[in-house]
Amino acid sequence: MATSRHRLLFGVVWLVFSGFISSAQAAVEDRPPFFQIDYQGQTAYLLGSIHVGQADFYPMAPLIESKFESAGSLVVEADAGSADIMALIRKYGLNKLPIDVETKNVLDAYCKQRANVCAALSGFAPWLQSMQLGMSRFEELGYSAAYGVDQRFIAKNQGRPLLELESTEFQFQLLSSFDEESQWAMVREAIESPDEDMHGLITAWRTGDADHITELMEGQMSDEEDTLMLEKLLWQRNIDMAKRIRELMQDPDTQHPLFIIIGAGHLVGDRSIPMEMTEYGAKVKSCWQQECD
Repeated sequence: MATSRHRLLFGVVWLVFSGFISSAQAAVEDRPPFFQIDYQGQTAYLLGSIHVGQADFYPMAPLIESKFESAGSLVVEADAGSADIMALIRKYGLNKLPIDVETKNVLDAYCKQRANVCAALSGFAPWLQSMQLGMSRFEELGYSAAYGVDQRFIAKNQGRPLLELESTEFQFQLLSSFDEESQWAMVREAIESPDEDMHGLITAWRTGDADHITELMEGQMSDEEDTLMLEKLLWQRNIDMAKRIRELMQDPDTQHPLFIIIGAGHLVGDRSIPMEMTEYGAKVKSCWQQECD
């Protein structure tokens, strides 16, 4: 698998899945992707997330915090807290695949100084190993899933309805559906991604650099296989999640307004969720470029 596809996989996993860096800047100065959506008489606020963080990410900008406090419902991609994670791991995360020589060499070299970490992962499917190895890399750089955007807002939800656009099982099933070559490529990329790329991903989120985020999502595609992978991991999910958002906004039982948190990779590019909502008649505006109500 080409190096370009490795970078594509890395960006996709950390910017578009629900979460199963940075300088010392104040979080109130951050400008992560944040939109207002008006559709058929209802309003929703859409925040692009990243799934690792630091304490100084919070509180976020007053505009974001105030829209969250006044929301009627919190909507996330998937609420892992409501899922039986161990059952899902048994179902989707234990199917061992034969390892190729290249990956074995990379993994052996990495594990020389991390024998305990690697031993704990050895029985997992490659896609799940890659997620855990990536998290370990971020932790070495000082970041934690406990400060991921989704987890922080779920913890603060104060009993309001917590709604899902997908499910944790759907995400497990999707990642486990890739062939062994793709899954072992994810493992290599989790180990080999330069520290500067990992910091760059966080900086792009904190500054709302849509061009950089789009480049992480789409700019590394080099062939038809890359395009098909991105179609499965990103674009089709954008269509499906936008449809679910419209359903929630039209549902008379929904408590409005909605505060929606989705991986930032879903909110940029020509086939993003904001663009998909616009195609169906919604009015969408960036709250950093236009005043949000």
